[in-house]
Amino acid sequence: MKLRKQLLVVSLITLTLPWVGCQYIREMENTLRKGQSEALAATAKAVSARFGSDQTLLKELQRLNPPAGSVPLYAYLQNADPIIDGYNSEWLANRLSMQVLRGPGGAPKAQLAAAIRPEFASQKNAQLQIFIRVRDAQHDYAKPTTSSPLNNDHLILTLHKQGKIARLLLYATGAGDFQTAWLNTENTPEREYQVKGLSSEWRSGYQLEFRLPLEWARSGVGIEIFDSAALPYAAAHNLGLNGEIPPLILPSPLLTEQLRVFERAGVKLQLATRGGHPAAQVGVLLTADSDLLQNRHNFLNWFYRAALGSQTLPKLDSSENTGVLDTPEVNQALQSVASKNTPHPEGRYLLGSQRVLRVASPVFNAHAIHQAEAPVAVIIADQSADGLASLTSSAFYKLLFYSLIATFAASLSLILYASWLSLRIRRLSRAATHAISDSGKIADDFPVFTSRDEIGDLSRNYAVLLARLREYTNYLRSLSSKLSHELRTPLAIVKSSIENLEHEKISAQARIYAERAKEGTNRLSSILNAMSAASRVEQAIGAAELETIPCDELLTNLKDAYEDVYQQASFKLNIRRGDGPLNLRGSGELLVQMLDKLVDNAADFCPADGLIELGLYRHQNTLVFTVHNEGPPLPKHMHGQLFDSMVSVRDKTSSPDNTQHLGLGLYIVRLIADFHRGEVQCYNVPDNSGVIFEIRLPST
Repeated sequence: MKLRKQLLVVSLITLTLPWVGCQYIREMENTLRKGQSEALAATAKAVSARFGSDQTLLKELQRLNPPAGSVPLYAYLQNADPIIDGYNSEWLANRLSMQVLRGPGGAPKAQLAAAIRPEFASQKNAQLQIFIRVRDAQHDYAKPTTSSPLNNDHLILTLHKQGKIARLLLYATGAGDFQTAWLNTENTPEREYQVKGLSSEWRSGYQLEFRLPLEWARSGVGIEIFDSAALPYAAAHNLGLNGEIPPLILPSPLLTEQLRVFERAGVKLQLATRGGHPAAQVGVLLTADSDLLQNRHNFLNWFYRAALGSQTLPKLDSSENTGVLDTPEVNQALQSVASKNTPHPEGRYLLGSQRVLRVASPVFNAHAIHQAEAPVAVIIADQSADGLASLTSSAFYKLLFYSLIATFAASLSLILYASWLSLRIRRLSRAATHAISDSGKIADDFPVFTSRDEIGDLSRNYAVLLARLREYTNYLRSLSSKLSHELRTPLAIVKSSIENLEHEKISAQARIYAERAKEGTNRLSSILNAMSAASRVEQAIGAAELETIPCDELLTNLKDAYEDVYQQASFKLNIRRGDGPLNLRGSGELLVQMLDKLVDNAADFCPADGLIELGLYRHQNTLVFTVHNEGPPLPKHMHGQLFDSMVSVRDKTSSPDNTQHLGLGLYIVRLIADFHRGEVQCYNVPDNSGVIFEIRLPST
């Protein structure tokens, strides 16, 4: 991995700053949530204590609590009266939940709902609108031929008319008809014309929609549904176990007025009966903070939610549509006992796109004799949790902003520093790569850094190393000429002494030793001659004169000469002239010497009657000379060392004269190629049947 990438990875450690900030924000929000819950619980407890200590309020609460086994009728507050048409379309459009009346076996028999205009709830001439859907597979309409409509399907409402309990008979003679009558003590119907309504049929029974004066139902409404198949008993009703009339649940002006004393901004207070029906409500939830949070950038909002941790909240239904406050904390509060000091139940919900905290506190009768008495009501306090989200999100966004700036600054600084550092290292690496050329020459312009850090020390140590290597290389290059000069005189003395020894009388065994010594001196002399030849070639290269050489003519003439010299092999010429002359600017003598070395090398390895092919062609701006000989392939590990000095792959048996080869021939070839600004390569034929030497020289 590059140094810049390593430092970039290291710079990512600064991302722990946002993580630490997220942990802090999470702890801060938990603390704020706990504080909000405790404050909301304190408000709910104060309200419940106030309602539980006032006899007037307790009396009103007791009135709204339904008798055991009864189903009270809850009246929804609607801004407009539904049209009396006998259908439930408007009730469904307003998303109003229906109450269920069940028969003796527990099966649902009817659905009912009531509604009233809120501005008329306290007026005497207010009207209460009721919708009832009855499940009856065979509806038996009242017939004129029967003695009384009580013998057919009908409904009876038990109401309080003028301070007395009265029974109102509801029946129909057919679809679209609606009849009402009061039942006297003898159950004789007496027509009533103040109640307006219509009936209709649906696939499983019939339904009634009607409107009656609210004063008749304000103290309670009892509903009995009679099926002709089950007479004389009611098929379903909402009365208590002893026939008590359940109350009509309406917002109580008295309870609402007392609840308004505790009203504060952003808190919604509700009072519910034992059945969970709301009887008073004040305050509204603030949505400004939620809107502010939603108007932020979606990515930041998502990132904030992710930092706080995923929390799936249940959806909260509005009591304005359900008519009941049925949540776990409300049920838990209603099941609590006054003698037990239980913690306040709370819950968190999602109301639309708004998060809501709900706390419930039971209302106990402070004057009750029995301490284990059940609560008479429950106080529900709701507050938006997005207010906390606004506070914590503002802190989170600021923390995120500063952390990102710090992270970006640290990363940028590390990247710039890494770039500067890697630039110095790359410069040192390039200088080290080009410190020694392909010809073995050591460069004199190696950069030396003046900085006092590790890279500066490394560059200075490299420079010292190259200086010592340059001295040693110069010594090695001059060693051959020095040795050849210094060894010629003692070698001549030894050689002349051995020649003079031949004229002396010596034993046969001694003459054998003398012959061996003579052969050794001859080989040593040939080695010195080769070393001198290499030195002379280097000197000749430096003094060579350049001229334009027609390489195709040169190669043709040399091919004829090689056929006379190397008669054990056959030669082939392969010249591809193409476009333009095959000329180059160079030294003819050196080119001939280069080709001589290559052909001599090829002839040594070529088998008897083998083929040596001389090639020439143009490739772009270069002329390519090739020498291809049949024979054994080159060892793979020698391809990169074959053109170095004193390197050879021959043994004595590979030479016809059993002479020792020093590996200077191909070294001279490389020197001549370098002089002409070219390059030389060698490789085996793909089928390993021979070797090809290739010299590329720039053409004119």
